Amino acid sequence: MSESDTSIKEILTDVVQASEENNYDDIPLDSLILLINSERLKQLQEQTQNEFKTLKERQQQVSDLHKLMKSINSATSTEGELDLNKNPELKSLIEEAKNKGVEVDPNKMKYTKEERERLMENVRMTIDDLNVQNDMQLQTISRLTNDRYESYQMARSILKPLHESKMSHAKAIAR
Repeated sequence: MSESDTSIKEILTDVVQASEENNYDDIPLDSLILLINSERLKQLQEQTQNEFKTLKERQQQVSDLHKLMKSINSATSTEGELDLNKNPELKSLIEEAKNKGVEVDPNKMKYTKEERERLMENVRMTIDDLNVQNDMQLQTISRLTNDRYESYQMARSILKPLHESKMSHAKAIAR
């Protein structure tokens, strides 16, 4: 257990004890500041981790849809037609794509050149939509990261004058 973990636990113990007695005046200001900043940083970290998890899942969907496009291209005949009867794995990828939001008829087994192009365009549009959501989520993650940095800097800027004040009081008492 690190020194900061110990001090946070001590601060929490003081706060809990004070709240049970409804006497918040006994809690040192620097303890309250550390507690508030610690909780804020923890909250921002949890939000960032949740956003990353969601982003990773959506990016996996994009990857799966790219795999589908590659498989469609590989299974397409030289005339531009697609026959799913010859490729059951591709059929299952198309069924999965429907679950990811691609508009596709999962019962259709043969695609003409034009139908295949429309299918590919539907996949591309779904990928584009997912990528827009990913970009927006990356902006959210960036904002959360900036908030964490600002909270950390604010904690430092608040605690430094408190520390200097304590030091000057201690020197004054020592004289």
